[in-house]
Amino acid sequence: MQQRPNQRSNQRQYSTQNSAQNYMRKTAAGTRPQQRPNTNPTRPSSPKGGKNNQYTGFKFLGVMLIVALMLCGLIYGVFMVKEKADERAARQAAAEPATVNVTFPEGRTVRQYGALLEDHGVCSAEDFYTEMRTTDFTADYSFLPSNDILQQREYPLEGYLYPDTYTFYVGENPQSVIKRFLNNFAVRVSDEVVNYANSNGEGFSNIEMSFDKAVILASIIERESPDDTERDKIAAVFWNRMEHPSVSGTGGKLQSDATHYYPYVVSDAPEGFRSEYDTYDIKGLPKGPICNPSASSIRAAVYPDTTCKAYFFFNDKMGNHYYAETYEQHKKNIQYCKDNGLA
Repeated sequence: MQQRPNQRSNQRQYSTQNSAQNYMRKTAAGTRPQQRPNTNPTRPSSPKGGKNNQYTGFKFLGVMLIVALMLCGLIYGVFMVKEKADERAARQAAAEPATVNVTFPEGRTVRQYGALLEDHGVCSAEDFYTEMRTTDFTADYSFLPSNDILQQREYPLEGYLYPDTYTFYVGENPQSVIKRFLNNFAVRVSDEVVNYANSNGEGFSNIEMSFDKAVILASIIERESPDDTERDKIAAVFWNRMEHPSVSGTGGKLQSDATHYYPYVVSDAPEGFRSEYDTYDIKGLPKGPICNPSASSIRAAVYPDTTCKAYFFFNDKMGNHYYAETYEQHKKNIQYCKDNGLA
């Protein structure tokens, strides 16, 4: 009996052959067969590019670490530079003596100068006074009168210590301090002014003018009025009194209230003190200046207003000036100011 072929077996063989042929065709066409799933539970499959991402992360961290180290080095370097600069500044400050600025207003006396110098630690007031009494400065400064004349005064260099703002060393030598004032005087007051005054100036007939006398008068003018525009007229009044003592009725006395208390000021003068510089007691100029005047007052004393023929003047409390050729007119000017609340 002829056996019938096994249909089920033939079907399996056909299916296997068909699958193999399909696989070969797909592979030849470039299509990759589907990957088998990872059946090993201990080795999970990595996502695509995992190793590249890991490398990029480590590289970024490395770059950031290098940048951080560079910033730390830069900051450290800046601090080191600043610290060294501070150390140099400290060494320099320690090597150089400290300085201080001191302002000496116009019209102040040598006593007031000494107090300012001492208060600012430049030198002691007593050392300052002693230096000008024991050292001859006239050889270096031609505008000064002889040392014999200077030493007859309460403070020899009164009038010649030019008022200004100065920079001194703390603990400076008093001689150096004095030379700073005198050097500035030589700059501020021209040789022309000095020489003109020493040539007898405007040619007064009854008085002998000199630069030293001009400085003495300038110190009085400085204390009498702060108004630059009036100082040459005030100078004329005082010169007129000295030039014509009998006509003025003053006997040649300047009668300036500013001279009452020299070398003191009103606030520190001893009780009952009477100054030998008081121009109510003496005729003409006192033996020395009563303060340190400005260049403006010195010029006014050297170049008085020759058109002014007055022998008297009065300043009201508003700063106005009243001039008179007679004492009677002078009294009327004072009474006018009193009546109008100006005295």
